Amino acid sequence: MNVHYKSYLFLIISIISLITIGSVIGTFSQNSIDTWYTTLHRSPLTPPNYIFGIAWTLLYAMIATSGWLIWQSKSFSTLHLIKMLYMLQLCLNWAWMPLFFTYHKTGTALICLLLLIFLVSLLIVTMYKKINTASLLLIPYLAWLLFAAHLNFYIWCYN
Repeated sequence: MNVHYKSYLFLIISIISLITIGSVIGTFSQNSIDTWYTTLHRSPLTPPNYIFGIAWTLLYAMIATSGWLIWQSKSFSTLHLIKMLYMLQLCLNWAWMPLFFTYHKTGTALICLLLLIFLVSLLIVTMYKKINTASLLLIPYLAWLLFAAHLNFYIWCYN
């Protein structure tokens, strides 16, 4: 198999993997979404539940593509740092849903989100000059995280 095709196969596997992991984590939280979450006083800006699945599917595809571009990059001085930031933000991303929905730790989840926003911002800035497309792909993710922080903060304050 041509190296070029292997690279694109890795991209497809990365996208499918991130979407699948997000879906599995979401499935484990579904009971709490259907019960506990529906009882909360939520922000007037809270979208219908189906929007979250659509948004995260698109965002995970962009996050995976950004990661693929990071791992395709030729070595430079901050590449190791960028890879570490990328993996750390993924771990925080996957930690938020159980913190919020399973354990109902809205304050801890908010702290997790704020750390995630910081890491993604740092990642965007750190790789902007060297891996511009990967950086730009994370901007919608950052915007969604800021919106999610508003929603989480509202729930933390009013429940």
